[in-house]
Amino acid sequence: MGRNKPGKPRRRRPDELPNDIQIRDARPGEGKAFTDLAALAMEGHGAFDDREAMRETIDEGGPFTSQFGAGRFVFLVAEHTPTARIVGISSSIPPLSVLGGMERDRADPIALEATAMAYVKLRALAVANDHRRQGIASALLTRAMAIHRDHRAFFMYGQFTAGDAALTRFYQRHGFTIHAPGEPVILAGSSRHSDVGASPLPGEQMFSRAI
Repeated sequence: MGRNKPGKPRRRRPDELPNDIQIRDARPGEGKAFTDLAALAMEGHGAFDDREAMRETIDEGGPFTSQFGAGRFVFLVAEHTPTARIVGISSSIPPLSVLGGMERDRADPIALEATAMAYVKLRALAVANDHRRQGIASALLTRAMAIHRDHRAFFMYGQFTAGDAALTRFYQRHGFTIHAPGEPVILAGSSRHSDVGASPLPGEQMFSRAI
């Protein structure tokens, strides 16, 4: 009989979280911790002008839908359970800027509600520096897409600094199409309203996929 060779430690899959990390909804009172991390994702993307509104919304408790009667705001956190510290966040929302443009163009309420329900913008996805490369961002993104899909959304998009190779690889790995710098994402319309575009800020590029 041969000797038993000592087994190698099992390698964790890229999408498998450490045992001491849990993904859950943000809770009232966590607005500051949430927006402090969200600020990391906003660097280089213009003013974080909805920071206080985001903080207040989280602290009020959820769930929340948009003013158009559909479309869900989803605020997720990754908690390091031994310390109860929030080490990652995800904010995904209805396409508010697109909806605002449609409203100014006098789109009818049914078209506004359908757009609010169908499309999701990934507003922020961030992980604390000392907890990166543990699959936390992937877990947050995957959970957010599943929640929106369960509430009848079918398309997600977002934007990042043009030429960021690491984020390009990350979103491609999760099935997103990476658009050329400056290229808008087209949100398909219907018989009741025309297509609309979601455009990046200067120096940014968009990513999108069906969910």
